[in-house]
Amino acid sequence: MPKHAEQTLFPIRELVQRTGVNASTLRAWENRHGLLRPHRAESGHRLYGQAEVLRVRRVRELVAQGLNLSEIAGLLASDAPSGPPAAPMQTPPRAVVGEEFIAWQGYLEDTLRALEDFSSERLDALYNEACAVYPIDLLTRRLLIPVLERLGARWDSRPSGIAEEHFFSAWLRNKLGARLHHTSGLPKGRPLILACLPGESHEIGLLLFALGALHRGYRVVYLGANLPIRQLAEVAARSYALGIVLAGREPPDAGQVLADLVWLAAEVRVPVCVGSHFSVRERDALLRDKLVPLGDDIVLGLDLLESRIAKTTRNPARAA
Repeated sequence: MPKHAEQTLFPIRELVQRTGVNASTLRAWENRHGLLRPHRAESGHRLYGQAEVLRVRRVRELVAQGLNLSEIAGLLASDAPSGPPAAPMQTPPRAVVGEEFIAWQGYLEDTLRALEDFSSERLDALYNEACAVYPIDLLTRRLLIPVLERLGARWDSRPSGIAEEHFFSAWLRNKLGARLHHTSGLPKGRPLILACLPGESHEIGLLLFALGALHRGYRVVYLGANLPIRQLAEVAARSYALGIVLAGREPPDAGQVLADLVWLAAEVRVPVCVGSHFSVRERDALLRDKLVPLGDDIVLGLDLLESRIAKTTRNPARAA
């Protein structure tokens, strides 16, 4: 008699009711991370028992403590009783791709509605749920950047459009602050300095970049909007910075900004990177002056930054 025959089994909708985790999240935990191994009925449908209920609750507790799903999978595997090896995880069905697209659309629409209602509680719940399923780079590309694009496209056509954008910025700043607090007790390396170019008051893109950098293991000194470039030399010296990242769209005096960036690169001797629209428009000038244009794609910009820092670390003489 199969071991699970003595326990009551139930479909995924009941597991949703017992745990409060939605079905798309449960499927992602199973297919992407192997956190659940449901029984299969003869029809092929997933069936769950009390063991799965306890496992889901344990995963939620660990997520709340700040662990990512890869860490949780390793922890649960080490806690598993010894016995025959588990059956290898099946390749996710092709339908999962469609389910993920629908899930991201749902996250996007729900996030926009939370912004329209100025509900930080709902934003927190959506963000935490998505973080429990997806890595931060994917979350940024599939949710946070589309939210930013929607806000930018409609800010002047809605009565509260500017307020919604400011609300999102403030919420992201709180997320960054919480993440900085969470990592404050960890071993420290040299930090990255992040700031907006002179005249730039929109921080959302830089905040997303900062969160991505933190999730990749960097320390961050975040200085925010509209910072005079030449003051960064002193900040870099005092913090023993690993690199500097500046971002902005259309500074009022592009020529002066470029001159100040060249001066800064000569002073600090670490990579000076520039992101957002300014780095696209002035890419040739930045490259000519041995600065690092990161472009306006946040995830690709993080990849370029990591590559440049790795090169500089291997050969300090080639810094910036």
